[in-house]
Order: sequence, then structure tokens, then C-alpha cells
Amino acid sequence: MPKPTPDLLQELFTLRDEIGTAPRGERSARVRRFAERIGKNPSTVYTWLRAHAGYRSGRKKRADAGSTALPKETLHFIAAAKREGIRGNGKATLPTAVAMNIAHTNGIEVPISEGRVNALLRAHRMDVKAQLAARNHITLRSLYPNHLHQIDPSLCLLYYTPKGQAIMRDEEFYKNKPARIEKVRLKVWRYVRYDHASGSIDVRYFEAVGENQQSLFEFLLYTWGRQEGRVSHGVPRILLWDKGSANTSFAIRNLLDALGVEHQTHAVGHSWGKGGVEQGNNLVETHFESRLRFEPVESVEQLNTAAAAWVRDYNANAIAHVDCRLTRASGEAMVRDELWQLILRTPGALVQLPPREVCQWFMAGQELTRIVRDLSIRFAHPELGRSARYDLKPWAEFLGNGQKLRVTPLLMQQGALRIEIERLGEKPLLVQVAPESEFDAYGRALSAPVAGEEYARAPYTASERAAKTLSVTAWGDGTTVDGAEEKRAKQARPFGHLNSGRGVVAHSHLGQAELPQRLVPNAATISTPQIRSLQRNPPTVQVMLTVPEAVRSIRERLGDDTPADLYSQIKVAFPNGHVPEAWAEEWVSEDRRQETDDRAAFGLCNQLSVIRRR
Repeated sequence: MPKPTPDLLQELFTLRDEIGTAPRGERSARVRRFAERIGKNPSTVYTWLRAHAGYRSGRKKRADAGSTALPKETLHFIAAAKREGIRGNGKATLPTAVAMNIAHTNGIEVPISEGRVNALLRAHRMDVKAQLAARNHITLRSLYPNHLHQIDPSLCLLYYTPKGQAIMRDEEFYKNKPARIEKVRLKVWRYVRYDHASGSIDVRYFEAVGENQQSLFEFLLYTWGRQEGRVSHGVPRILLWDKGSANTSFAIRNLLDALGVEHQTHAVGHSWGKGGVEQGNNLVETHFESRLRFEPVESVEQLNTAAAAWVRDYNANAIAHVDCRLTRASGEAMVRDELWQLILRTPGALVQLPPREVCQWFMAGQELTRIVRDLSIRFAHPELGRSARYDLKPWAEFLGNGQKLRVTPLLMQQGALRIEIERLGEKPLLVQVAPESEFDAYGRALSAPVAGEEYARAPYTASERAAKTLSVTAWGDGTTVDGAEEKRAKQARPFGHLNSGRGVVAHSHLGQAELPQRLVPNAATISTPQIRSLQRNPPTVQVMLTVPEAVRSIRERLGDDTPADLYSQIKVAFPNGHVPEAWAEEWVSEDRRQETDDRAAFGLCNQLSVIRRR
């Protein structure tokens, strides 16, 4: 609300004196006439009187001040409904009257006016304005420069066409016309880096369709590398950024893990957590990009050259008429480059970025894994340039042969690996392992025991310990590991100690359960022409015997009368070795008939001989 002019202030003082001596019923009328004369609302006049003329009505405070006929639960319902209607950009989309209507529709009576509800919301700090400002932010501090970096990419208003530089104007490119932005195929993306300790700023531009890991990779190499004219450089200890797809891609995370950078993303809805780089974006846009309207550049290359010159001067506070210093809680104005140079006070804080080709090795975009063999793995570290052996015996209790481990080569750590070991029900165990580096003249590791002189048993792996636990479980809790293995070798009955020594019941309980009665429908018979033909003329099934089977069958019936050359006779009759069973039965019958006839003829001859002798 604007302040009254000096002349109006004199009139307010006069009005104050008038209403102070006027009868109570005349006071409001005089204020109303004054407001109409100056074209203001009476409430505005009262506000001016209280704020600038020291007016006090003199009325006593009501005895029931602060009380209300609105139940607390109803006020909470309206406040909660309005809070849920607040959009991410802070805009309130649910008016109080609408919230009151929803409450009324659901049987919650609101016996007071909308204005009174709003006053109660403000009094209880439940209004939208109070809720938006409800969160307290904690100011963190960094121990030294390069302790914490913040990085944030954002779409720049600049873009380039064959005709040169162009700027996205609000009247042409706004949220209701996304198609216009899509027509700009190659957009300019701004990447800003902010050092939390010194406030040092760096910026780089990339022309691309959208955010991508290649642009981010190039920016990391640029901003952490040593650049002419820029004091700040080096790999940070912690990197804070948002959850962009390029940021969280495996290739970028793999590179950061290798560099030993602890990378964190701010929580959802907590973009203020990287407020330093957000302010850095604002500084770049207002202090640098605003200049390009008056002195355009023709390409992204020229844009980056101009940006590097601005970064150089801004961090050094070397721009005339522009105070580039920052002011912290101490109240002292500080130059960013001077603050960054305090890194010299912390030994080891400045970590040099490895060569580009080494960093590029980690951008393969695939997870690196190795298989455990005899509690060790082999890996060709990019810095070593050869395959090396990594001993994992200290962590044998978590490992087993054949287990797959995720590995990350670490840079500037003499070929060390970071190994991730999964643990059931717990967070993975992260260990750092150095390669074996001491060998004898024959290429053997000096840590290995000498044959015939030293005895060393390999530590039990997690799989071996589990196997021994299972052996003891199978042959009794009181059984030692060796005793269990001995019983297992003798194929003793597992779990024989259970059920008072009777052992476990594994199958004898089957077939005793009561089953429900089920109706089984009658199956339909198959009646095809082929089946009906076979039913009318059933085929004769001829049983075939082998030659030995046929011999046995005949011998069982003839006994001692079986011809000695029976086998050869059958073999000659059936050279293929298949003898019909019916033939064997018929052969026996014919043979017996022939034997009966022969005996009858012999008897007749004897009778004739006797007759002749007589």
C-alpha cells in the first residue's frame, strides 16, 4: 500500500483530532466522507490513521476475542483441502468458498462467513501464504573449496540459426505454444557449476536436442579440468544435482564412482537443496546473457569464449561498477577467487582430473562384473594396463565361488577397485581392494604359502559354511561337522534323530487322506468307420516266439520224447527267427499223433509174427 503524501499526512492529523473529539456516532461518518473526497476506501483511511497518525480507537478488547463458533475440526478440513490445492509453483487453486461448499456437501456445517474463515486461517497460520513459507531451510557449510559442488543444466533462451543468434521471446515461446519450442531442433543448454565453499561459478554451453550424458561428460571434463584464466579447478569430494536421466545414467555414475566423487540427488520437491547453483544460473542469465542482446555472437563456440571471459572477471570481482562479491553470514563481502585459493590450507583437497582418455574409458555404459574364483578376481585396470589379481580372502564370510560381483575401477588409487558385495537383508558391502603387487621371480604372489614349509588352509567361504550347517542339521544338532560328514559318506539316513529316533516320515503317510466324493461322467465311446469294421471282423493276433522260446515250449510238452535236432529243424523252417506260437502247439500235436500211430503199427506186427510161428 503506497504511503500518503506529506500534504495528505497533514490532513490525516487533522482528521485524527476531529474524530478524537467527535461523538462516537459521528466518527465513522467523518472517515467515510474523507475517504470519498480523496477517492479511497474507508478501511484504507483507518489504516493510514493507525500507521502514520497514531490513531487509536480507544475501544476495549472484546471479552470473547479469539473465540469462534467454527469447530476446530471444520477449520482443519478447510485448511487441509486448500493446502492440497496448492500447485508446485505455489499457485492456490481451491478458493475458500469452494472448500466451504465441499465441507457443507459432506455434512460439515460452516456457520460463519468466508471472510471470517479466512481470518481464522490467518490467525492459526493455516492460510496458503503461511503454508508456503512453513519450511525452515538449514544453511550448510563446506569445510574447504571443492568439498561440495552443485551442477545444474537448464534450457537457455538463446538458439542459433543459419542467420545467427536468436532469442526465445515470451510472446513467441510460452507454455501454451510448445510446438514453437519443438521447432527449434538444436537448442542451447546451459551447464552451471557452483562451488559451495567459495561461491565460485563456472558455465559452459552445449548445442543439443536435449539433456544428454555426452554434454554432461564434456562439461565435467571442462569445469574440473585446469582452464586458462580460471582459478578454480579439480575434482570435488561431493556432487549434488537433480534426478535428470543424463545425471543418473550408469556411464556418468560409473565415472564419478571411479573418481571417488560421492554423488547425491536432492529429494523430490527439495530443489532449494542446491540453491547455490540456482542462484548461479540467475547470475549467468542476468549478468552475462543479458549482454548478448546488445553484442550478439554467431555460434556456440563464440558464446563459450565470451562466457569464459565473463567467468574470469566475475569470480575475480574485476567488472567495473558491478560488485561481484558475495556476502555470507559474517557480513563481510568476499571475492570468490580469493575464497577458492584458501584450498591451499587443506592438504589433499585439490585433486587433479585424470587425462581425458582415462575418463572416457568409464563411459562404456555397461556394468562391470567379475566372477569369484578361489576367493579372488582378476581385472584389467585401465591405469595399470594389464590384468591384475585382487585377493578377497578378508571377506570370505560373505563370498562363494561363482558369485558375481560388481566392480568399479578407482582412479588415482594405484589400480584399486571398489567392489560391491551383496548381503541378504542388509545393504551391500562396499570394499576397496588393491591389486597384488609383490611377486617372486617365478611370478607367484609372495603372500602364497611355501610348499612343504608352510601350511595354510583356505578360509571357509559363505557357501562352505552353509554346507557345513546343512550337514549338521541333517544328522543331528549334537553332531560335529566331521561326524556329520562321516555319516553322510556312509549314506546314513538323514534326519534319523527326529521323531524320537524314528526318522522323518517322507512317503508312508501318502494314500491315507480322505478324498471328497466326485461325480465321474460317463465317457463317450469312439465310433469311427475303422473301429466299427474291426469290431465286425476282429483281427487274429498271432503271438510270435523266438527259436529258443519255441524249443522250450515244445520240450516242456514232449519231455524226453523231444527230438535231439529240434533246434536245427526250427531254425531251418524259420530262418528269420520268428516262430508262430500256434505252429509250435500244432507241431507237438502232430508229433504225438505220429508217435501213437507208430506204436499201434508195431503192436500189429508182433501179433502177425506170433500167428506165423504158430
